[in-house]
Amino acid sequence: MALTPEGRRLTEEHRRAQQQVRDDFLAEFIVLWALLDSARLDETGPSWVRAVMNLIRLYRDQSARLSTAYYWAFREAELPAIGVEPSTPPDIPRAELVEDEPDDEESSPRPERRRRGARLEIPRRPSSLEIPEPRRSRVRFDLDEDSLRGDRRRGRVIFEVPEINWEREDRAAEISLNVLGPIGQKEKTKRGQRLEEARDNSFVQSSGAASRSVFTGGRRSLMRLAEDDMQFVGYIRVTDGNPCAFCAMLASRGPVYPSKGAAGMRSNESLGEHRKRVRRMFEGAGAFKVHDHCACTIEPVYSTDTEWPGRAREFRQLWDDHIKGKYSGAEARREWRRLYERLQREARRQEIA
Repeated sequence: MALTPEGRRLTEEHRRAQQQVRDDFLAEFIVLWALLDSARLDETGPSWVRAVMNLIRLYRDQSARLSTAYYWAFREAELPAIGVEPSTPPDIPRAELVEDEPDDEESSPRPERRRRGARLEIPRRPSSLEIPEPRRSRVRFDLDEDSLRGDRRRGRVIFEVPEINWEREDRAAEISLNVLGPIGQKEKTKRGQRLEEARDNSFVQSSGAASRSVFTGGRRSLMRLAEDDMQFVGYIRVTDGNPCAFCAMLASRGPVYPSKGAAGMRSNESLGEHRKRVRRMFEGAGAFKVHDHCACTIEPVYSTDTEWPGRAREFRQLWDDHIKGKYSGAEARREWRRLYERLQREARRQEIA
């Protein structure tokens, strides 16, 4: 959990906003599902994959822009709590100030001025995390001019979404859509499933994989911003109120740091090495893993005193009481799942009673 009430509010708003992006995506995914004709999978599969990929790119961009807005607002709220000025780091010029012409007709018009790479404060209390309609470039978005703290001039702060090469993610998404969509339906019917059953199962699987690709926009953007942030020391997983056993287990780990000392960039480390080390926390054999249908988000950590969000402390206590020191490896994960899902069933029965 964040150090400040404002940071906690922003994290919860960000989580809800990302879930709304996922829900909006799925509403359109259902419409596109009709393009995949189960009786003509070879003919309709390629066009269905192309249509879904276009949809993924659209909503992935929205996810990325939401996370970028959240990152800068969260950073501005949290850093003063540890005595750090929340100005934009000098090595990542992410913002520009655009000053409009005055409304007073008698005033002499002034040319539009832009400051690129300046250290601009970001809004402490943005009116919302909702994003406007995307521009043609779909690279940046605006925050309300009234939220510029301490700046009386008319203007707007523009934060640019980190430039990320999505080729690898696009290839992986296309493969998943093919394997879980047209190819998956064929395999399921070969194994004896009825056509309708195979289609329903394929829908669940492919929609989950597609949703994961959408959320990649926000997750990768946060990761990219964190790589450049010298104040960043780690991250913590943010789940909803009733996560699956897998996500609850990972949330029970609390903050995850790129090094034992949690000291950000090491004294003998280059910027490139620092970025690679931070990236490993999110990719490969790191602690932050996601699965299809997973809606977990990330909260940056700027202090080792950060509280844990949601039910993470509860999950840690469960792990310590029932798993730690008794099981290890795959056996520990299996026992955790049995325990957690049993408690979930008991909680549901109590709600019904």
